[in-house]
Amino acid sequence: MGAELDIRYLASFMLALGAALVMIPLLIRYSARIGLVDDATGDARKIHTGQMPRSGGLGIVVASALAVLLVLPATTGLLSFLAAALVVIAFGLLDDVVAMKPLQKVAGQSLGVLIAMGGGMVISDVPLLGHAPEWFSYPMTFIFVLAVINGVNFSDGMDGLAAGTTLMSLMLLFVLAVEAGHVEVAAVSLSVSAAVLGFLRFNTHPATIFMGDAGSQFLGFVVAWLAIALSQSDVTPMTTFMPLLILGIPVIDILQVVPVRVYKKLPLPGPDKEHFHHQIAKLGLFPYETVSVVYALQAILLAAAYLMRFLDDIHVLVFFVAFTAIVLGGGLVAHVYGWRVRSVAEVTSRRRRNRLFRAISVLHPYTGKFFGVAVHLILTASALFSSSLAATVAIIGFVVGLLSLVVYQMDVDRLRAFVPRITSYLACAILVYGLTSSPVIAGFNFALDLGFLALAFFLAVAIRITRRSYFWITPQDLLVLLFIGMLAPQLPINPGQGVEIGDLVFRTVVLLYASEYLLARGHQAQDYLLYASSSALLVLGVQFL
Repeated sequence: MGAELDIRYLASFMLALGAALVMIPLLIRYSARIGLVDDATGDARKIHTGQMPRSGGLGIVVASALAVLLVLPATTGLLSFLAAALVVIAFGLLDDVVAMKPLQKVAGQSLGVLIAMGGGMVISDVPLLGHAPEWFSYPMTFIFVLAVINGVNFSDGMDGLAAGTTLMSLMLLFVLAVEAGHVEVAAVSLSVSAAVLGFLRFNTHPATIFMGDAGSQFLGFVVAWLAIALSQSDVTPMTTFMPLLILGIPVIDILQVVPVRVYKKLPLPGPDKEHFHHQIAKLGLFPYETVSVVYALQAILLAAAYLMRFLDDIHVLVFFVAFTAIVLGGGLVAHVYGWRVRSVAEVTSRRRRNRLFRAISVLHPYTGKFFGVAVHLILTASALFSSSLAATVAIIGFVVGLLSLVVYQMDVDRLRAFVPRITSYLACAILVYGLTSSPVIAGFNFALDLGFLALAFFLAVAIRITRRSYFWITPQDLLVLLFIGMLAPQLPINPGQGVEIGDLVFRTVVLLYASEYLLARGHQAQDYLLYASSSALLVLGVQFL
């Protein structure tokens, strides 16, 4: 893989992540105006209360599309994929607005799947059987993709659940695609995963936005398309059962819910509270614990997918059947014997903070100022040491910093959160890269990482010492930690100039979390973050003018 492609991968990831982080807050604000809200009033199946924006899927789609179109050329296969995805998204949006009947919903999904199949998305090498005739492979592909779309849609029943498990699948698909040299699958999976990661910041418990059917159906279709494209490719001898492991959680959910609906004579596409995640929650777990358990099960399946990627189909099938039997059978035994982690009253009660956190909660009023100063110092120091950045990047940063200050002085209410957010995100991405690639800093990487680790520790403490809902340590943060600690150093991406991808990702993520904390602390903290980010970008630009 060439350095140019490495940089394009990195650029697509940052573009999709940044676009999602900027768009989602806007969608939260304006969802009601376009009719994309989920009203839980009078619906006992809903976990949330009141109205909730359900337009997050739009943010994921737009952010992904921007990055994909930046990286990939317009091939026939890609165009058919985009056309099929647009159909799936359109019917999903329609369902979000007017609540279509189940058969109408499936008809829209079917049209999208047929378009993708016409573009080459076909399982021609059938597991256990080898190459199959079209009369068999086409119907099987159709049923499989349709099942995955609805499986992901079914699993979208708790904050961060469907998005988190899909993100894990996408990241494994990216690693496998890079390993196999499949550029198209790698670029699409990385771009969509970045958009999902941005969405998850607002979707983990307690969520402020849902992805809606448009988002869940899009993600189900994308993962199915990518898994088929990779496992059916001639460039790698991977097991054809790879999609079964990567998409194991949606499949298990279908295996869980379909027999129950048949037994209770309920319509198969209809909603209920019999899904896999509902059964786990009934064991007396808090919502975030339920999501974490599903994440853990997904991690086991994905680890198996990676380790067994070159094994015979029969070995993979035996593992999946055994895993499914243990998981569903264990849950059934637990329910039959009434085993519970805690009672219903304990689950619904408000949890108390640790005594130590309650004792130091007096420091909470000062945490905003502390992180404001810390972020300001880091950004300014990064600007001063970013001597190895391209002049074009520095000048772009200078222009953005100047424009941000000018626009912010207009004092338009709708821009008060938007401008600081986009400016701080851009400043963090550019300046952390500049700092990490600086030859002067190269000898102090260990000390620098210790400083960022300390900042992350203080941020975690600041979040826990107050009951105010700025943002919480959530299951998504477990995914971020997994990405930083285990996956990022293994990514076959070379950001150039001797930069370690693990250092770059870790430092950027910590600074973005600190910025998010400041953005949540009110207008005064937002103002300070805007001026800190803009001034750092101006300092950077002045050095290259």
